[in-house]
Amino acid sequence: MNVMLSKTFFPQHPKAGEPTGFKEKVKKGTKRHTCRCNYDYWKDRITRLQERNGVLSLRQWSGKPYEKGSHTETVLDVPASMVEVQRLVMRRTKDTESEVYVEGEDGVFAKAAQYNYFAEVEGTPIDVATLAKNDGLSLEDFKAWFNPVFDEYEAQHGQGVKASSLTFAVIQFTTFRY
Repeated sequence: MNVMLSKTFFPQHPKAGEPTGFKEKVKKGTKRHTCRCNYDYWKDRITRLQERNGVLSLRQWSGKPYEKGSHTETVLDVPASMVEVQRLVMRRTKDTESEVYVEGEDGVFAKAAQYNYFAEVEGTPIDVATLAKNDGLSLEDFKAWFNPVFDEYEAQHGQGVKASSLTFAVIQFTTFRY
């Protein structure tokens, strides 16, 4: 079973296009897991992988995804016996909101919100900075990674609907567990 790791930060991230360094962080052991949406999907896939004593292959694209000539390269193959999925529940609350001048648009201000994140893994509160570090990201990059997930949920569920908490899968690929 393959799990793709991002080679660069995605377009909505403040560091869009810059390298994530995930490959190197996995090899050094500083990226211990990856967080994904759809806990039930990942729990089922990992359970089936373990039942057949398979291998979890962490991979990344050699170039731009699906671009002609681009292929996937193996970062690390992990025996199923080392892999585990843990339930992550994250909450996002608005800390502050400020108006920011948008350059190039005469007199237009945009609202920029700052959020606090809170996390529980398997029901146990976890410091989000620790979660971010083990995911191979700084705290600010981690928050910026998940802001679009919360924003999309809120947009899909109507104006005024706030995603008080969302559930994710923490796919562990070392012996580390929360």
